[in-house]
Amino acid sequence: MAARKPAAKPAPPKCPACAGQGWVSETHHVGRGKKARPVGEVEVLCPTCLGTGTAAE
Repeated sequence: MAARKPAAKPAPPKCPACAGQGWVSETHHVGRGKKARPVGEVEVLCPTCLGTGTAAE
């Protein structure tokens, strides 16, 4: 009789904040206080999963 192969582990769930990419967009502001104006978007590490792309268990 042949030996059985172990079952594969299911893939970990994706992070809901970054959809599994590990990166999110943040608006970059220039100026201080209420006069700060948005000038563009910057790609930063996802604060929820810290760039891994997997949801916390």
